[in-house]
Amino acid sequence: MELVLPICEALKCFGHLTCTYMEHHRKLERRLNDLLAKQRQLNAIKSDVEMKIKIELRLGENWLLDVQTINGKIQSIDERTQNLSCFSRGHLGKQVSQTVEEVKEIVEQGRFTGALVIDDPSTAGVPFQLEHLEGETAVIADIWKHLMSDEIGMVGVCGMGGIGKTTIMKHIHNKLLEETKTKPLFEKIIWVTVSQDFNITRLQQDIADAMNIEDLSKPEQKRAAVLRNELRQIRHVNGSRLVLTSRSKVVCRSISCCEIIEVSPLSNEESMNLFLAHTGRGILKVPSLEEILGDIIEECDGLPLAIAVIAGSMKGIYDVVDWRNALTELGDHITSVKGTDKEIYGPLKFSFDRLEDSNIQNCFLYCSLYPEDCRIPRVELIEYWIDEGFLERGSRQQLHDRGHTILNRLVNNYLLEMAGDDVKMHDLMRDMALYIKHPYFMVKAGTGLKDLPSKQEWKDVKRVSFMMNMVSEIPPSLSPNCQNLSTLLLQNNESLKRISESFFQHMHSLSVLDLSYTSIEQLPNSVSNLETLNALVLRGCKELRYVPSLEKLKALRKLDLQGTGIEKVPKGLEMLANLTYLNLCTESLNVLPIAILPRLSCLQCLVLYVKSPSVKMNGLEATRLRKLEVFEGRFNELIDFNAYIKSIQGRELTSYLLVMASPKAKFDARPLEQEPPFLPRKRVVLLSGCPIGREDPVELPSDVKCLRIFECPDIRSLSDMPFFQQTNKLGFCSIHHCRGIESLLDLSSTSQPCNSFQNLELLWLENLDNLHMLVKVAEEASVVSTSSSLPMPGIFSNLESFVIKGCPNMKQLFPCKLAHDLQNLKKLVVCHCVQMEEIISSEEEEERHKGKGINTRTRFSLPKLQELVLAYLPELKSICSSNRAVVCDSLWDIEVRECMKLKRMPLYLPHFRDTNQSVPSEDISISPREWWESVEWDYPKAKEVLRPWLYFV
Repeated sequence: MELVLPICEALKCFGHLTCTYMEHHRKLERRLNDLLAKQRQLNAIKSDVEMKIKIELRLGENWLLDVQTINGKIQSIDERTQNLSCFSRGHLGKQVSQTVEEVKEIVEQGRFTGALVIDDPSTAGVPFQLEHLEGETAVIADIWKHLMSDEIGMVGVCGMGGIGKTTIMKHIHNKLLEETKTKPLFEKIIWVTVSQDFNITRLQQDIADAMNIEDLSKPEQKRAAVLRNELRQIRHVNGSRLVLTSRSKVVCRSISCCEIIEVSPLSNEESMNLFLAHTGRGILKVPSLEEILGDIIEECDGLPLAIAVIAGSMKGIYDVVDWRNALTELGDHITSVKGTDKEIYGPLKFSFDRLEDSNIQNCFLYCSLYPEDCRIPRVELIEYWIDEGFLERGSRQQLHDRGHTILNRLVNNYLLEMAGDDVKMHDLMRDMALYIKHPYFMVKAGTGLKDLPSKQEWKDVKRVSFMMNMVSEIPPSLSPNCQNLSTLLLQNNESLKRISESFFQHMHSLSVLDLSYTSIEQLPNSVSNLETLNALVLRGCKELRYVPSLEKLKALRKLDLQGTGIEKVPKGLEMLANLTYLNLCTESLNVLPIAILPRLSCLQCLVLYVKSPSVKMNGLEATRLRKLEVFEGRFNELIDFNAYIKSIQGRELTSYLLVMASPKAKFDARPLEQEPPFLPRKRVVLLSGCPIGREDPVELPSDVKCLRIFECPDIRSLSDMPFFQQTNKLGFCSIHHCRGIESLLDLSSTSQPCNSFQNLELLWLENLDNLHMLVKVAEEASVVSTSSSLPMPGIFSNLESFVIKGCPNMKQLFPCKLAHDLQNLKKLVVCHCVQMEEIISSEEEEERHKGKGINTRTRFSLPKLQELVLAYLPELKSICSSNRAVVCDSLWDIEVRECMKLKRMPLYLPHFRDTNQSVPSEDISISPREWWESVEWDYPKAKEVLRPWLYFV
C-alpha cells in the first residue's frame, strides 16, 4: 500500500503534464501564427522607435536590442518547425507559447507615445447608426463613383468643421457594407478615427492587420475600402481604396489625394428641411413663425451641425415669443464669439445656454476633460458628476437615474453623440466647451504629455485633466499655488510612480482627486490635509502600499481602493461619517477590522473582495448598514448570510453580489461567458461549500437574477431549495462540482406546471458527476403523454445559452417534449460528457410511431440557434431521431470535435438555401478530418456547400 499511493500521485502528475504537453502539440500551428503576427506588430513599433532614437537614445537602444534578440529567437523557432517529430512539436509548442508572452511584454515596453487615438480594427463590418442627411446626395454619388473606379485609390473629402463630413462618410460606410452583401466589392471595409497627433507607422500596421496583410511593402490581391477621419499623412496601400476627411484642402493635396471633393454648406431649402426633420413639421402651423424660422436658419450658415443643435434645443416649443427671443439670443451669441470659428461656435453656444440649468451645463462641460474623440462610459461619467455635486443629493439609484436623464437630454439636443453604450463629444463641441471655460479648465488629456506644466500655468485653474498620458514623476519643484483648484484628474498615467509631498500643499479647495491606474507606491502624507476632498479614487493602483491617515477628511464621500496593493485599511477610515461609497475590493487586503463598517452608517455602496475568507461580513454588522443600495460582500457562516437576507426583505438592494462560502471553499467569481458583466443593477448570489438542502435551507433574495453554485455536495436538485418554489425571476444559473446533484429539477412529486425557469436565459452545468437528467418527472409522466397538465412544457422557453461540460452520466440531453421549448436558444455547447448518446432523445418518438408504420421525416426547428459546439463526446450517436431533421435558420458557427460515433448530421442550415446572398459564417471547426469524410448529411450537397467555411483543427 505504501508503494501504491506514490505511484498514483505520480500518475496524476504525469497525466496533468501529458494534457499540458498535448495542448502545446495541438495548438503549435495556431500559436506559431500568433507569434509571427506579434512579431509583425513588434517590428512596426520598432520603426517608430528608430525615428525617435535621437530623443530617447538610451531607452530606445535597449529596447531595440531586445527586439533584435527576440527576432533571432523567432527565426530559430520558425526554422525548427520545418522538420519536427511528434515529441518535438509538443516541446516547441510550449516554447512558442512562452515566446508569445515575451513579445507581448516587449511590445508594451515599446509604446512610447499615447497620442494615437484609433478605432479598434476588429469592429470592421459593423454598420453605424445613421443621422438624417440632407442635400448631400451629389457628394455621396461623387465619392461612390471614385470608390468604384480602378483608377483612383485615394479620395479626400474636405470642408469646414460641422459641415457634415463624418455623417456623409457614415452613409458611405453603411452603403459599402450593404452592397458587399450581394456582390464582392471589397473584402474589408474599415473605419478609423484619428486625432490630430498620431503615429503613422503603427496606424498603417493596424489597418494592415485588419485587412490580413502580412507586409505592407508587398502588393496584395485583396480589395479594401478604408474610411479615415481627420487624416494628416498616409501611404496608399496597393489594391485598396482610401477615403479621408479633413477640414483643409491643403492637407488633402499634401498627401497626394487623386480626387478632392469639397462639401459645401446647405442651401436655405436644404437647411429648412433638415431643421424640420429634427423639430417636426408641426411647428409650421404656428402663426408668424415661418419668417422667424427662416432668420434662425440663416444664422446657421448652412452648417448641418449648427442646424441640428439649434433644432434640438427648440424642439417642442410652439410659442412665437420664445422663438423671437431665441432669434435675438442667437444673434447675440454669434457676435459675442471672436475668431474664425464664430460661424459654428455661436450657434453651439446658443444651444448650450438654453440648457439653463447650471448643473446640466456643468455636466456637459465636464465631458471636455476627456481626450479628443474619446468614448466616455456613461456610468463612469455619472459617477464623476455625483462626486462633483452636480446631481444634488438622494439615493444612489436616484442619482444615476438623474444622470442618465441628463445624458439623454444632451444627446437629444445634439450636444453629445451616442457611441454604443457610451457617449462621445464632437470635436467642435469639445473645442466650444474649452472655449467657454478658458482659462478655468486646463486640459491636456491623451496628448502624450510626459511632464506637467510649470506652476505659473496653474494660477486660475479650477479643473485640471492630465488623464491618459505618460507622466512618470511629479517632482518636488512643482508645488503649484492653485487655491481654486477643485478637480484633478491624473488617471491612466501608467508610468507615474512618484508624487512629491509638496505637490498637494496649496490645493486647499480640492474636491475630486483621481489617481487611478497609475504606478504610485505610496500616497503623499500631504493628502491627509485635503480637508475639502469629496472623492479619492485610487482604483487599479496595483503598486500602492501606503495610504496616509484619512482622519481629517471629514468631507470625503467616496473612497475607491479597488485593485490596489494595500494590506490593511487606511487609518482613520472609521472617522469618515459622511462616506457613501467605499470600494475595498483588493486581493491584498488581509483583514477587515470589526466595528469599522457599522460606524459608516451613510454608506450607499460597499464593495469588498469576496474571494478572501478574512474579509468577511457578520450578520450584525451587515444589518446595521440600512442605507446600502449596492453591496458586494462575503459571509462565511450560513446563519449570518440568512440573517442579512431576512433583514433586507422589503428594502431590496438595487445591485448586489452576495457570496455565502465556507472559509476553505473554492469558486470563481468572474462572470461566465455571455453572463452580463458586474455592472449596476446586477443581482448575483454565489453559494460555495455550504449546506443548502431542505434540512438547512439557504435564504435567497426574492429578486435574484443570477445564481451560481459551487461544490455544494448535499443538493440533489434545485427543487430541494424552497426558493425555487417561489420565484420565476432567475435569468442566469450555473452549477459546478456538485457531486450530489442528480437532476436540475425534480418534478416527480407534483403535477403542477413548473415556471421557476420561465425567464432563464443562461444555464451552465459543469462537472456534475451524478447528473442523469435535466428534469425528473413521475414514472407515469415519463411515458409519452400529450396532456397539457404535464409539468415539463414551458420550462426553458426563454433559454438563450446552454453549456454543459463534464457530466459523465448524462446520456440524453433533451427529452423530445422539452426540446420543443428551445425556440429562443442561440448557443448550445456540449463537451466532455463521456456517456452522452443523444442530444434530443428519440425514445418517445419511436414509442409513439411504433406499430403505426410512420416513416415520414418531419422537421424540427431551432430558429435562433447561432452556435453549436459538440466536443469530446465518444458515445454520441445522434443529434435527433432518424425521422427528424433540425432546421437552424440562424446557425453560423459549428464546432464538432472527437465525436467519432456520430454518423449523421440532420441539420438544415441557412447555407443550403437557394440564394445568392453571402452567409456571414465563421469557421466550421472539425476534428478529425476522417470524421468529416465519413459523416452523412441529410442535405445531399452539404459538404460541397460548406467547404468554403471548413476548418480542420
